[in-house]
Amino acid sequence: MKIIVLTPVKNEEWILDRFLKVTSSFADHIIIADQQSEDNSVDICKKYPKVHLVQNTNKEFNEAARQLLLIEEARKLVKEPSILLALDADEIMAADAAKSPEWQTMMNAKPGTVLYFEKPDLYDNGRNSIRYTNLHPIGFVDDGSEHKPDKIHSMRIPMPENHEALHLNQIKILHYGYSRLNAQKAKLRYYSMLENIYSSKNVYRRYQFYGRERDYSREGALEKTNQNWIQGWEEQGVDMTSILTKKYFWQDRMALQLFNKYGESRFHYDDIWNFDWEACRAYFSSKDASDLPVSYIPKQSSFKKMRYRTIIWMCKRLYFLIDLVR
Repeated sequence: MKIIVLTPVKNEEWILDRFLKVTSSFADHIIIADQQSEDNSVDICKKYPKVHLVQNTNKEFNEAARQLLLIEEARKLVKEPSILLALDADEIMAADAAKSPEWQTMMNAKPGTVLYFEKPDLYDNGRNSIRYTNLHPIGFVDDGSEHKPDKIHSMRIPMPENHEALHLNQIKILHYGYSRLNAQKAKLRYYSMLENIYSSKNVYRRYQFYGRERDYSREGALEKTNQNWIQGWEEQGVDMTSILTKKYFWQDRMALQLFNKYGESRFHYDDIWNFDWEACRAYFSSKDASDLPVSYIPKQSSFKKMRYRTIIWMCKRLYFLIDLVR
């Protein structure tokens, strides 16, 4: 059984070398769909023989298109049944995964099986982890089933009706998203704006999922990171702990493009205004002003903040009453 890892990439040089070193040790093929990265992501990919690099030419955020592209490339590459593992670049297989008895169980799973994994969030520079009770459907023993993705927050792999599920509790996939909280916040601001545009979540749901008051450490059980997840890779010379960060991220620039396209008023009720958008606009405009707002982006007024808080409070009360009726 071949293992094919499917990974979308956009400006992931901060972790891509780590991801590819680890993933090359267990995957037969790594298919990278690069979406016009402006950093060194493409050059890093070219250093690894197992990487098959394809271009994602979409200019906008579209999970459906990139997932279909990755799965199509995998099926061109390997005709026989294979394991598709859909991993983002900041998701690293734990060092003790392949030693687990469940690894062989996974390799022997029959076509059509969906593979579920625990995905602890590394937190506080990796010293601690947030653990969850739910497992994520990240793998699929490919039988050619049609994939029916969504534009945002899509299941990454095909989910056939009445599929067989294999829950792999011992195999961990380490998520580095919370290791850079400023990058995570940039991502959530951008997602809130996308959900506004797609009308996929109302204002209250966007507040719940993406609001500034979200406390990541309380979303699961916070505990010391298990060194067995990391030590084996470090013994092989893989840097598993250093984190590169910066002030602004590509999601911030994409958010500015949404301001330019839809107008700032479209997003007045998104909880994104604790961020200095004007300083961000000035930073990116000094590099490339194309598709960016040309005028000053003011901070949200006290009146608008009060109006926003009032709407959120009313939504909370409404959902509370709905729950009571149920």
